This record gives sequence, structure tokens and C-alpha cells, in this order.
Amino acid sequence: MPAHAVPITDQLAWLPAHTGIAAKILPALPAGYEAYLKLLPPLGIDRSIPVTEYSFACRTVAELNARAAFWNEYEIVQGQPTASRLQRISYQEIATSLGLRYDADFGNAAISRAYGGQWPPHLGSSPLLMEAFAQQLALLIGATTAAYFYGSQDEGNSDWGSDGLPADWLAMGPLADLPKVYRRDSTFPTYVFAADHSWCLYQAESVEWLALGCTTSLADGLLRQADVEAFRLLD
Repeated sequence: MPAHAVPITDQLAWLPAHTGIAAKILPALPAGYEAYLKLLPPLGIDRSIPVTEYSFACRTVAELNARAAFWNEYEIVQGQPTASRLQRISYQEIATSLGLRYDADFGNAAISRAYGGQWPPHLGSSPLLMEAFAQQLALLIGATTAAYFYGSQDEGNSDWGSDGLPADWLAMGPLADLPKVYRRDSTFPTYVFAADHSWCLYQAESVEWLALGCTTSLADGLLRQADVEAFRLLD
């Protein structure tokens, strides 16, 4: 049965916000899992953009005009390259190119710091890349697994309630529906977790990476995937 909305009763009672029992390394995830992972989402690069010519300075009118002209010439929208021109690039390759350590501390924040606190215009993502990532996760974790999809208003992932105001939402269905849920909301739910609590996926607000609590065997399987960038976190 496809993912469908369900009323919120006690399905969320086991999550840290309600129980106070959280993993030390990832406070948003429940304690007690054998393994915790940081999962990096896919990134793309437009290699035709000469980032060395980009004006990261934006204090003067001339600098702002130079940036606007660069964006227009290379079809950059809101600091992001055109999605159709993106080629997949690994975080490991980016870290190497910037001379940075590739470890659990690496991510978008580290990339921005390397460019003076600004996001470089030749790197970005796209709905196509993210939906493929969601599909890959569903297949690797277990596409037929019964799962809950939960959006938290407090974490910027709400739906519209019957009173016309933002509200939490909850749906249930096979994990195979994760790409559809992403397509609908343009983001991952705040939580996606197995109905039997055997694993739990968390997406923090304004953070690009996902946190996963799961069994050792599932973690090992994800870490063995060459095209999945993940780091084991110790609780």
C-alpha cells in the first residue's frame, strides 16, 4: 500500500524529544542502536564554470556587479549551477581538491569555510540527484520495509493542518515511497523510521547530511557501497 497519512497517536513516543533517551553522539536519534552513521547526500559540479575567476568579495557595487555578470554568463541561479549541467562529484574528491581532511567532520559547512564562508557557484545538487539518492537508500535499507515518514513543524518540515496553519504530519507506507515523499516536499522528512524501530533516519533542519541509527550489519552494508559516502559515528 502506498504511503498514506495517518493520525498521530503514540507512534512518535519512542523518539528522543518525547522520551529524553538519546544517543550521545546524535541527540536527535534514539539511544541503543548498534551503529550510527552520517550519510552525505550527492553533490554535482559544473566543470565549465571557472570558479577561480569568481568574485567571492561582495562589499562594493563593482564587486556585486561582477558577481551578477558571472552568474548571468554561466547561468547560475541563486548561487547554484544549472541542474542539467551537473556531473556527480564525491565529497572525497572535493576534500582532496581543497587540501582538507575527508572524515566525519567534512561536509557543506567545511566547503563553505574553504571559500571564505560562501558557497562556490560550480557546486550544487538537483532534484534528480536527490531522488536517486532517496531511491538508493530505500533499496539498500529495504524497500519493502514498513516505515513511518514524519515531518516536524518545529524543524521546518510541516504540512497544512485543517485549521490552515502549519502542523506536524505523519504517513505510513513502504520505504520504497521515500523518493515520492522527497519529490513532494523537496526535502527528506524529519524522521523516517521502521515500524519495528530497527532503524531510524533523521534529517535536521538546515543540515545537508542524514543521520542513521541501525544494526551493525546494515551499517556495514552501507559503508561497503562505493557510491555511498558515509562515516561511522561512535556513541
